[in-house]
Amino acid sequence: MKKCYKFIYLIIFVLSVLCMIGCENIDNGVLINPYRVVDKFGVKRNYTLYLPKNIKESVPMIIYFHGVRSEKFKTIDVLKGYSGSPLIETGLIRFCKIKKIALLEILPSYSYKFMDVKSHGWSPFVKEIDGVEKCIDVVLENYRIDKNSIYIAGISAGAVLAHHLANRRPEKYSAILSHSQAYINEKNDLLIPSQNGNKFGVVFCYTKGDYDNLKELCESSFNIYKKRGYRVIILRNLPPSNHKWSTTSNGRFWRSLLKVSR
Repeated sequence: MKKCYKFIYLIIFVLSVLCMIGCENIDNGVLINPYRVVDKFGVKRNYTLYLPKNIKESVPMIIYFHGVRSEKFKTIDVLKGYSGSPLIETGLIRFCKIKKIALLEILPSYSYKFMDVKSHGWSPFVKEIDGVEKCIDVVLENYRIDKNSIYIAGISAGAVLAHHLANRRPEKYSAILSHSQAYINEKNDLLIPSQNGNKFGVVFCYTKGDYDNLKELCESSFNIYKKRGYRVIILRNLPPSNHKWSTTSNGRFWRSLLKVSR
């Protein structure tokens, strides 16, 4: 009988450990795949939710998308210093913790070729976007998130995805931050919002040393949104002096998002 009890206790302990590892870390407010999400292609999606501690009421949320990432970029001279600005490099984790903002990071699940190199970065949209939206929805359904204060922030390819998400469900988001990219399709053609403004705000930004073609896309897309009646802001020539997330500008980004949000 004692052996039976010991076995039961062992099973309970193992299950508890597995739940803690696979679902959440309550101590630091980091939840890794707290709810299983599978896209329509049968692929399990990975996401991490950073929650402020001791939240007693609904909080705003930022959803962040990094740019194209590939380990092989270091073999291409023009891309040697390009990291794709993963969340850990942006300073957003600490910023959101201080400001009591929930932060959601969703990872891409599909690869494609960029400059003949295998990469991950939100393409093809037709495969990525279903799982991304499901991750967002499951978080909104199960956590204290202010549904009137949901923001999307992305750099480069992540910024393109932000535009597509907002234009697919404009009633869902308050504003988006488009860092070093614009509302374009996968052929790099500029797109026009299908609906007139007053849907969500848009903050465009680019850095001092960014690529000229990306600066031009930001400026052009800014003007398109403005003509369609959207609340828009553009932040030009920010630090750093390359194509990278402007860590020191997080406060300015947040104030700008609040300014253009509905």
